[in-house]
Amino acid sequence: MNAFRLALRSFTALLIVLVAFSCTKEPNLIGIDLVPASELLRMGYTDTVQIEAFSMREDSVKSSNLNYALVGSMYDPVFGRTTADFYSQVYLSTEPTVFGTNPVLDSAFLYLPYSSAYGDTLSNMTLRVYPLEEDLLDSVQAYSNHTVYYDQNSLLGELTFTPRPHDSAYYDGGKQAPSLRIPLNKEIAQQILSVDTSVLATSAKFIQFFKGIAIIAEPQQTPGKGAILSFSIGTVSSNILLHYHNSTDTSTYSLVLNSSCQRFNHYEHYGYAEAAPFLKQQIAGDSTLGKQFIFVQAMGGVKVKLKFPSLYNWSGGKKVVINDAQLILTNASPSTVFEPPSSLALYPINNDMSLYAYQVPDYNEGTAYYDGTYNSSLANYRFRLTRYVQQLLNGTVSSTVNHNGLYMLVPASSVNCGRLALNGSGSLSTSLKLYLKYTVIK
Repeated sequence: MNAFRLALRSFTALLIVLVAFSCTKEPNLIGIDLVPASELLRMGYTDTVQIEAFSMREDSVKSSNLNYALVGSMYDPVFGRTTADFYSQVYLSTEPTVFGTNPVLDSAFLYLPYSSAYGDTLSNMTLRVYPLEEDLLDSVQAYSNHTVYYDQNSLLGELTFTPRPHDSAYYDGGKQAPSLRIPLNKEIAQQILSVDTSVLATSAKFIQFFKGIAIIAEPQQTPGKGAILSFSIGTVSSNILLHYHNSTDTSTYSLVLNSSCQRFNHYEHYGYAEAAPFLKQQIAGDSTLGKQFIFVQAMGGVKVKLKFPSLYNWSGGKKVVINDAQLILTNASPSTVFEPPSSLALYPINNDMSLYAYQVPDYNEGTAYYDGTYNSSLANYRFRLTRYVQQLLNGTVSSTVNHNGLYMLVPASSVNCGRLALNGSGSLSTSLKLYLKYTVIK
């Protein structure tokens, strides 16, 4: 009996050493160091935790005064059509501005420096520029579901083109950074040169005369075609350049789209009427279809609601330490055209079903621990949720989020164009799963 006890103590000590050693390589046994060796009973593993998951619409996202303008239209075979339009004030580059005696416009162009592009950039798109008829106010037009009246009978500019977001442009006698150049209507632009000098005293007075511009994308009509373009706003090269001459000289003048200009993006998803049936029926309320597929889309599109109902009584009253909890989600339809987001985000849900202000507690440990990034070789995402699951079991989740579950969405949804179809919570080997390593203690 003494020999048996000695062997048992040696085995327990060896187990603790091995556990501690493994923790130095990867934090996958969090919490085991808090368990006294005398209370260590057994370690367990499960991948059969019940998961409820389904897709639902996002109402909108805050899209005002961002550093990027998203413009374009794409017809995703899964999500249907999405169109992005941009509205912005235009400021004077100098105060006051003086165009001289008898200024006459020679040409005018709107310059938009490329930042990135999403979708099929080999297909043509058409953008149109109109003058605004309504003041831009952050208190009114702050979200992506808002629009502003513009003068559809006064076309300021139009361009049909194939996007070249990575190719240098050649104009003004030299090689320029990748940018889009839209020629503008000379008659309308001439009105700016001919305005009373009092209007050109300050930008505040100028926007009372010229309220701004709307850049409107023609909706894409062909499935699988189209793209959303991202342009940098606030740089010296996001502007309207006026080439003109007066009685004594020839010159250029820049009307700027800078960080002081009131601006916002509008995103239209057309009610997902053209979306794939699994997505369309889920956002219409059939949550059971989440067992097959779940969907996420940026630009105020689609999010996923996740819940782990079996965890509430899973421990059966026993004291359990969660050593590791990993949520694995697999891409159901990898695409080189409509690429998956580089990462996803998980937010607890408030009692009123709104989004909690902060991500799950594991997020604070950093990306190396929390992860949430796309693994292209495995075509999946991994989240480590050890602390979150432990809080669920302990009943220490914030009272404002209770056991309402999580929202999964694309981070920076206002300026991110990514979308994703994932395997749901069904019985496939690649289905959505929560993997738990745990220790039951006395």
